[in-house]
Amino acid sequence: GKDPVKEEAASTADWNTHEIDMISKFSMFRRLTICVAPLNGRYPVLFNYPLLKRLDISYCDCLKWDLNALTKLRCLKELNVDTSNSLTGNINSLRVLKATLEKVHIRNCKIEGDFMDLADFPRLKSVALYYCSGVTGDVREIGENDFPVLESLMLGEGAISSTRHEFQRIADVPSAAGAIYRLNRRDPPLIRSLDNFCWSLSCDSPEWYAKNGKAGHPSPPLFVNFVRAGSRVGWRWKANVRYNQISNSCEINWLDPEPGRESNDYDVYIRELQSIQEDIFCFEGYRQPPSQDEYKRLCDEYYGI
Repeated sequence: GKDPVKEEAASTADWNTHEIDMISKFSMFRRLTICVAPLNGRYPVLFNYPLLKRLDISYCDCLKWDLNALTKLRCLKELNVDTSNSLTGNINSLRVLKATLEKVHIRNCKIEGDFMDLADFPRLKSVALYYCSGVTGDVREIGENDFPVLESLMLGEGAISSTRHEFQRIADVPSAAGAIYRLNRRDPPLIRSLDNFCWSLSCDSPEWYAKNGKAGHPSPPLFVNFVRAGSRVGWRWKANVRYNQISNSCEINWLDPEPGRESNDYDVYIRELQSIQEDIFCFEGYRQPPSQDEYKRLCDEYYGI
C-alpha cells in the first residue's frame, strides 16, 4: 500500500504479493471483514463501498487508515475495530454517518475525541470505546434526550465515570455515582450492570496517600464500588483487598430510599444490608476517605498496634 511501515516492508520483502485494488470490482459489498491481514500502508480502495453496511477490521497493525476514510460508506450501520494500532482520527469524523450508524465498537486503537459527539445519533444502539485512552468525555453530561435509543455504553479510562476511571478529586465521585445510577434506571437502561464499576482515586491525585506501614493496618479506602441490598442501591469507598485480607469499607452512600417495613422487599433488604455492613469497622462513620492523618489515627485506635 501507499506509505508503508518501513520495518514491516523490509521484513516481508520476500512474501508473495497480491493486487488489492482488484476488489474494487465488487462494488456491491454489504459486509467487509479484514482480520489479521498482512496489509502494510494505506489502501483507499477498502473504503469505497457505498452500499457497505458492516465493516470489521481487527489485528491489522500496519493497515494505515483514519476515521475520515469512512465518509464514502454512507450506508454503514456497524463499525467494529479491534487492536489496529495504525488507526487514527477523531470520533467526530463519524458524524457523517449520523443517520445510519447503529453500532460503534472500537477497542485498543489510537483514536481521540469526545464520545458525546455521538449523543444525537438517532439509530445508535451500542457504543464501546475502550482501551482508547484518547477518547474523553463525561458521563455526567448525558442528558435525558441524548443517545435516544442506546442500549449499551462501554467507555475507556479516559472518559470520566467509565468503569475503571481514576478520579483526581474525592468530591467528584458523588455526582459521578449519581449519573451512573440515573443511566442504569433509564428505559432502556444505558448502563445495564453496576457490578462492572471499580473506580479509584488516582495515584496522581493530591488527595491520594499510601498505606500505613504498620503491620496489620488496612489499606486506605481509596476504591469505589456500587452495592445493593434488596432493591436499594448505593455506593461506598473501600480498601483494596489482596491476599485474603479482610475488607474494610466506609459507610454506604445510598441512592435509593430505604424500603418501607411493610414492603415485600424489606426482609431481603435487612438481611443483605447486614451482610454488606460486616466490613464497616475501622472507617465507621465516614462516608468518604479520611485524611491521611485521620487514617493513621483510626488505624492506631482500632487495631492498637
